[in-house]
Amino acid sequence: MKKWVLGVSAGAVMVAASAAYASEVLPKGRQVVVNHELLHTPVEVAKDGTTMTSARAVAEALGASVNWNERTNTVEIQRADPAYQNDQAQGASFLSSLLHGRFSLQVEVIGHKEPGTTIVFSDGYVDVPENTDFQKLFLMLLVEQLRDQTSQKIEFWSNKELAQAYVEGRYKADTLEGWSGLNARFGELTREGDQAYLTHILSVHERDAVILGTYKERPLR
Repeated sequence: MKKWVLGVSAGAVMVAASAAYASEVLPKGRQVVVNHELLHTPVEVAKDGTTMTSARAVAEALGASVNWNERTNTVEIQRADPAYQNDQAQGASFLSSLLHGRFSLQVEVIGHKEPGTTIVFSDGYVDVPENTDFQKLFLMLLVEQLRDQTSQKIEFWSNKELAQAYVEGRYKADTLEGWSGLNARFGELTREGDQAYLTHILSVHERDAVILGTYKERPLR
């Protein structure tokens, strides 16, 4: 298997995987192509098959910025993808909003649909940005508000009227797939013995497990 090693020396030209390889480099005419574009940069191959080329050339071809930190003798590569930077900014903004109480974490128990299942309404979920990571984090914070609830299952709803209709049985199928009101469910906590399983409900047919800390992935049965 061929190995790829990217790096830059103080002169920002070529880097070997180790000092031992520097004296064993053999030119073999190898090329480097990034996103279907040929890089016009020197490429060398060591006897063990390691490919060595300019880290700067590859990084910049991928849209990243490269900087040489002389104090630490380090090549610093920073991703410059606007979408990535935007995601980072949105994440920081969302966390800041949570910390400053701009999203309601209040929950209201609507009732019990069946033995062991509690139906809960949250008025803050609809304000959370449509980002599954943000929504999962919000769901986890809601669960923390219900530590005293000992139900085997807790369902989280974003619409109070639909949650009440569900508890009282005041609903009927209005689509080919059943009752459309079920789309107001956005989360489910299930307890089985010492294990807790948390699920983010995206739609009637799509669910995404929250696997973090005490929340585990439900085993297949």
